Amino acid sequence: MSIKFTDILFLIIVAILLIYGLIYYFRTQRKKEIKDLEQRKDEMMSISVADQLFTLKNMNLSGQTKRKYESLVATWQTITNFQFTEIEAALVGSEQFVEQMNLVRAKNALNQAREILDETEIQVHQLHQELTELLATEDENQERYEALLERYQTARKSVMNHSFDYGPAIETLEKNLQYLELNFTKYNELTANGDHLDAQDMLDNLEADLSSFEEILQKIPSMYDKIQSEYEDSLEDIRDGYEKMVASRFNFDNINVLEEIDKIQEQLNQAKNEIKNADLADAKTLMDKAEREINSLYDQLESEIMAKEYVNSHLHQLKGRIEAVTENNRYAGIEVDRISQSYILHNNELDQVNDLTERIRLEYQKFKAMEVDIEQNHAVFTQIESKMRKIERSIEEIADEQNQLVKSIAGLTSREKEAKSNLDLYELDLRNMKRKLEKNHLPGLHDSYYELFYKVTDHIENLSQQLNRVRVDMNQIDEMEGNLEQGLDELEAMTEETIDSAMLTEYMIQHSNRFRYDYPEVDQAIKEAQYYFHQEFRYREALATIEKVLRQVDPDAPTQVRRMYHQEKQIRFY
Repeated sequence: MSIKFTDILFLIIVAILLIYGLIYYFRTQRKKEIKDLEQRKDEMMSISVADQLFTLKNMNLSGQTKRKYESLVATWQTITNFQFTEIEAALVGSEQFVEQMNLVRAKNALNQAREILDETEIQVHQLHQELTELLATEDENQERYEALLERYQTARKSVMNHSFDYGPAIETLEKNLQYLELNFTKYNELTANGDHLDAQDMLDNLEADLSSFEEILQKIPSMYDKIQSEYEDSLEDIRDGYEKMVASRFNFDNINVLEEIDKIQEQLNQAKNEIKNADLADAKTLMDKAEREINSLYDQLESEIMAKEYVNSHLHQLKGRIEAVTENNRYAGIEVDRISQSYILHNNELDQVNDLTERIRLEYQKFKAMEVDIEQNHAVFTQIESKMRKIERSIEEIADEQNQLVKSIAGLTSREKEAKSNLDLYELDLRNMKRKLEKNHLPGLHDSYYELFYKVTDHIENLSQQLNRVRVDMNQIDEMEGNLEQGLDELEAMTEETIDSAMLTEYMIQHSNRFRYDYPEVDQAIKEAQYYFHQEFRYREALATIEKVLRQVDPDAPTQVRRMYHQEKQIRFY
């Protein structure tokens, strides 16, 4: 199918119209952007920077303010002479490119104009803000000046009307007032000369100095009052208390209280001088140091008083405690000597008593030396208290060791009695086991049983011999008892096993007799078991032999036999 010429022509016309439509759209868009940027430029240029500069130019400026003004003028000139021109040139170029249908170059020129305009707007607004602040400086300064002047007048009246409260510091305070007044004068001079920025700095200094001065006025009276009514009164109180304590036979070691009082008073005098010069930080340091040293003196005096009370209330008690420990040690020595005649001792008990005796003697010597110091009024009671507490601890340790020593040897007699009582029980257990074997009428006993039986019998005999000695060694007795109890346990277990094996063998053979004619192996096992039983007295082997074969012919039989035997045994036991 062929395309008609009219169709082609139509498509060409549509394409041309589309191109012209796009061109028209972009031209319109670029013109709108140009118009927006020109409006922004006009708004920026309408900011009253020039009027502000003109106002400042007609003011009588000097110093820092004048230098600031000149710097702002230079900035404005740079903006107007260069950046405004660049913006205008970029906008004109953009309009020309639009008219020439060069839309790409028109776009680039617009971007350049927008970039310069953005930067310049920031600079113009900042410049306007700085000029506004500079113009407002004079009024703001005046407002601050009036407020500071009012505070100054209040402080000055306080100094003049209450000079007695400030004592020797009044002269320094008056000098500070003169210094503040001089700075107010300098401020007025700077303001009159048009240097409002330097005047602003002067106000900052004035405010800081005035705040410091007000703080000084507030603190000086209280600091003077604290020195006089608190610290110096405390020193007098300490002096009076010390003299009374000396009159009451108190002694002080490594400290001269009166010299310490004089040193602290000298520190307080220095603090007063620092307050006079308004150096309150140094004065506070000296006062704090004096306070610590005053508290230290109080603590030392109080410690001596408390120590004397302790000494007076515990001295007689400690003496009695030493005498009691001495008597207890004498008793311990007698008891060790008595016990050692009947028992062998292993812990050098006699040496322990002698050591305790020497330690008691040394502690008593220390106590007597303290008594002499007290009687001769040479005692420093804090030292005496410390020595007493050490002696008390030592005496308590000695008493504990005495108790442990006496307790350890006192237990020997009870241990011997218990061992003798146990010996009777051991012999009774051995007889009971023998009767139990006899009661079951066994044909005999294996050599291993007799060996253990005679071994236990020997242990009992040896224990009896040791207990009947003139001096008994209870450590050896305890060891022998342990071995004997172990042997008895083994013999009792062997006795039970022997009786159980013998009785179960007889039960198993009785139960197996029903099978011996049908099963030759049962008959053979019965004969072997009877041989072990009657000839060699090996009851365990006899039981194992018959039980093994019986289980082969009747798997449930051995279990039933054992259950029946143990039930009968339990009945016999009860």
